[in-house]
Amino acid sequence: MKLNLKNIFAFFLAVALTAGCEGFLDEENPAEVLIENYETESGYEGLINATYASLREVYAPTPYMFTAGTDLFFGAHQEVPLGLSAYQTLTPGNTQVRDFFQTLYQTIQIANIAIEYGNRSQQFEELPVRIAEARTIRAFYYFLLVQHFGDVTLVTEMIQEPISHFDREEAASVYEFIISELEDAIEVLPMTQSDFGRVTKRAAQHLLAKVYLTRAYEDFGSPSDFTTAAELADAAINNQPLNLEFSELFRYQNDVNEEILWSIQYSEGSTQTGLTHNWDYPWGPLAQDSDDGVNKKNVLHPTEYLYTLFSDADTRFEGTFLNIRTAPYSGYVLDPDNSPVLYYYPRTEEQLANVDAWRAENPASRANTVISPIGPHWWDGLNQTDYPALRKFDRLRNSQVQYTHDIYLARLGETYLIAAEAYFQAGDPTTAAERINEVRRRAAAPGQEDQMLISESDISIDFILDERARELAGEGHRWHDLKRTGTLMERTKLYNPEIKGIFDSGTDPFLGANGEYKILRPIPLSAISLDDGDYPQNPAYE
Repeated sequence: MKLNLKNIFAFFLAVALTAGCEGFLDEENPAEVLIENYETESGYEGLINATYASLREVYAPTPYMFTAGTDLFFGAHQEVPLGLSAYQTLTPGNTQVRDFFQTLYQTIQIANIAIEYGNRSQQFEELPVRIAEARTIRAFYYFLLVQHFGDVTLVTEMIQEPISHFDREEAASVYEFIISELEDAIEVLPMTQSDFGRVTKRAAQHLLAKVYLTRAYEDFGSPSDFTTAAELADAAINNQPLNLEFSELFRYQNDVNEEILWSIQYSEGSTQTGLTHNWDYPWGPLAQDSDDGVNKKNVLHPTEYLYTLFSDADTRFEGTFLNIRTAPYSGYVLDPDNSPVLYYYPRTEEQLANVDAWRAENPASRANTVISPIGPHWWDGLNQTDYPALRKFDRLRNSQVQYTHDIYLARLGETYLIAAEAYFQAGDPTTAAERINEVRRRAAAPGQEDQMLISESDISIDFILDERARELAGEGHRWHDLKRTGTLMERTKLYNPEIKGIFDSGTDPFLGANGEYKILRPIPLSAISLDDGDYPQNPAYE
């Protein structure tokens, strides 16, 4: 794998000198900034801002790498890369895999530059914390790489001259590096930061807990990794209960809230020339009229499993999906009292029994609403317009509003579920149930808290995966969850109709070369062809 210095530094300069995010990530003037200025306090702060801004590059594309080919969403449009949604045609030439691999290494180099210049910079009070922030971001990127690709190259220093060959480090060594980096960062990072969005000690503890949890399932992992993961998750929780209603977590313009430990930020001013994300687009339904304020298509369709996973007492369904569709689409946010409701999607017994009362609450906008109760048409991939849409990352664009929802990398609800999984696997289902019940108690409809609580006998890995689906659907964790727990093939065969159809026809879409299964992604052809030595492919793609 040959890294092109010209491309690395062109990318770095383009991002580092012009990136801006809300709060502390203010825009820099590229005409006035020279690389030597990174040795000054103000210049180095700009370099750290660029390291944060590099997160946008990783998360900018439609999130196929994180959410396609799982038990929660199936490919419902030819636009979806078939190799990622159904695995059978996944090859080393896949564009999305190539871009993901390349972008991660480019952004790692930005972090490496930030860490290198931290050693050169003039001293100032926050310098050790800023270096720890850059090391955390770099560790996060390597965590993404090792989960998707297994053995990968560790590039830990700023590249200053062409290198024609790299070796792939064993995944065990990559995990050791990630853990060492995060442990060192945790010693330095503060519990809170004055700028929302900077990495804190709790965010790094959350990430390290997930790293230990993931490694524990690997052949080179240890049962003690589960215990360590549980302890770190509890440290990140820091005795903070879940106080917000679930629907508040993703409410319009409520991206900065008490349960967000770490997020990728997007402000109106910093997204005018790009660097937004496409995480609102693939969930549909089709909404592309000029007045809609959104651009959506039925690309990744929710499965029957996901739609039917929520009990009547669980408000996370309405917090995850829109149970109405207004005209225009963005009317539900911008003018909910006066926007006509085209569709209403009742699902609980109470909702189904009280449709007339629902109409009477606002007859002016609901008199002509089509009532579309839960049923097979919801999970029919050919249904383009009439099903509840995933609402978590809606990005609104019209003449008055330019809003891109933040992407949450670590939030407290998931921290509780990381702790629960780790405690369960460490042989402590009682504490696991306590952590899950904190999540479920918050999700309960008023007066129905007792119906949501579970006991330790209810817990299994399948239950934990169900609970993670209810809490985290669409947030970019699902592919990692299934790979980590060794359930990717089993659960997609059972719940993903696209993949199930291939299995039912007599073909195993995961079976690759050498009798190996396509659990890891392929190393891109470009990385192999540019390396002057032997850069091995993952066995299923040889």
